[in-house]
Amino acid sequence: MASEDNFAWIKGSKIYQVFLDRFAGHKEKFTEDELRKGFLYGNMKALIGKLDYIKSLNFDMIWLTPFYVNQPGGYHGYHAENYNHVDPRFAYGENIVDNNKGDVFDPNDINVETGADLVLKELIEECHKRNLKIMMDFVPNHCYMTHPFFKDAQSNEKSKYRDWFYFIKKEEKKEKKNKEKEEKKEKKEEKEEKKEEKKEKKKEEKEEKKTEPEYTHLAFLGFLDLPKLNLKNKEVQDHLINSTLKFLKYGIDAVRIDHCVGPDPDSLKIIIDKIHKTYPKVPFIGECLPIAISGHSETILGASLEDLKKLDKVNLTSLKFLDELMLRYSKYLDGLLDFSFQYYVDLFVQGKIDEKKCNEEITEHFKRFEKAKNFILLKNIDSHDCDRIMFRCKINYKLFQKAMELLYKNWENRNDPIVIYYGTEDFMNQEKTILGEPYGDFRCRQPMYFTNCWINQFFKGEK
Repeated sequence: MASEDNFAWIKGSKIYQVFLDRFAGHKEKFTEDELRKGFLYGNMKALIGKLDYIKSLNFDMIWLTPFYVNQPGGYHGYHAENYNHVDPRFAYGENIVDNNKGDVFDPNDINVETGADLVLKELIEECHKRNLKIMMDFVPNHCYMTHPFFKDAQSNEKSKYRDWFYFIKKEEKKEKKNKEKEEKKEKKEEKEEKKEEKKEKKKEEKEEKKTEPEYTHLAFLGFLDLPKLNLKNKEVQDHLINSTLKFLKYGIDAVRIDHCVGPDPDSLKIIIDKIHKTYPKVPFIGECLPIAISGHSETILGASLEDLKKLDKVNLTSLKFLDELMLRYSKYLDGLLDFSFQYYVDLFVQGKIDEKKCNEEITEHFKRFEKAKNFILLKNIDSHDCDRIMFRCKINYKLFQKAMELLYKNWENRNDPIVIYYGTEDFMNQEKTILGEPYGDFRCRQPMYFTNCWINQFFKGEK
């Protein structure tokens, strides 16, 4: 799908990933609970003041985590309540000047420019003044359960938004349990009848609380608060297209697609193709990360259960198959984040393969893409969804340096872009892994501090 002429500009780019709420302008004091699932109020206004810092580190593009209007605790931006506007908290932080979040039921909502929208426009303009390009995060697979369209669809089977989501009728419950209760009641002695009635009433109340709704819905990896959008619905396509066109008009240069393996790929391609008619030079780069999610195959429309089972564990065999799946996406998208590359580096820093084997496997990995030379692969070694590279290197600076050299190496002369997660330049670390507990990912999303920032000179020189 990628065109060499249209996307030649992104070749060799050095991209700095900014986690909006945790990068600049956040408050200095916080509780662990706020770190886990609350806003610290990092914001775009403060980010503008750090653009020269990012430029000084030899980066030429910034990737922003999603900035859509989000649910109250959606500090990460992936729980959209309105795709048409920037969340004021992402624009201003705690001191909100304009808290207008738009009215998604208003057909004209997409044409309204809130104060927060204008802050994004200002940020993009300031980036371009410094020859910094900017990539937005697009979340087409799901919204949050408090999105007005989903609430309307969930409460009304005849809602015009019902087909925007995947509702599934549950089997009706059998009456056997209730009959057994009645028979049991009749056998009770008269003197115990009152006591039993009270017990039965309490049981029934508990059962009522446990009773599931008649319908359920498909959701992101089974999280019911993240209902899956039906991209086969043309109205859903148009809604997402118009929202994205609005922000591209502001000057967004590239788009990263969150969880691209979730939506129907043909429908995703329709959306991208329509946007490309207006913005042919804006690449759409997907996040295809189907590792260990076969238990939720019903929510994954971009890979079969058979495919997903081959990716339940990370090893040299499964990574070869991941490449195969990534290559399939070359007919739908302009590129992907290169998770195969990330996992090869991970196997190396964990000591599961040596440096020579790592180099051999990565070389073979890129050779598999020879027939898709224009398919963009964004090399990365960590992000907001995995343990930081310094943690995985166990604070071994020499190992860290080797990982960085693998990242910066021009494999097979492809000149692929690279991504560096904020704070990596300061050897940012974490105390424990993000795995094994709810909201554990807060550990790799620590606030960035600049006052005592010791900058790794590796990022300032020529690579």
